[in-house]
Amino acid sequence: MTPEEGSSAILRRTLSAIGWLYGLWTGLLGAAAWHARETVTVDPRLLFLHASLLGLSGAMLWKPRRGAMLVTLLAAAGSLGFVVFDLRRNGVQAALIDGAYPLLAAALLYNSRRRA
Repeated sequence: MTPEEGSSAILRRTLSAIGWLYGLWTGLLGAAAWHARETVTVDPRLLFLHASLLGLSGAMLWKPRRGAMLVTLLAAAGSLGFVVFDLRRNGVQAALIDGAYPLLAAALLYNSRRRA
């Protein structure tokens, strides 16, 4: 393995770990929203779906598999959807947290592809 390939693998695994952490956090938020269904404004099923996409993205990036980039882009698009939802509710702090994943995913995917 060349140093460039090693660097690309490290970047992909970093994004994989970030996807798992975001997926875990989103799943916990989904569980909380499921428990308080009457008082929340977002459907918990959307949160669970997004958590699943983030987790699948992390699993597929750990050892690169076919379709990993597509799933990662879908997870990033879901995060952007939640950014729009947060901004419409004046939740700037939540929008910043949700918006960090697409930025990190874009930067790490770009750098890992450029080196490979």
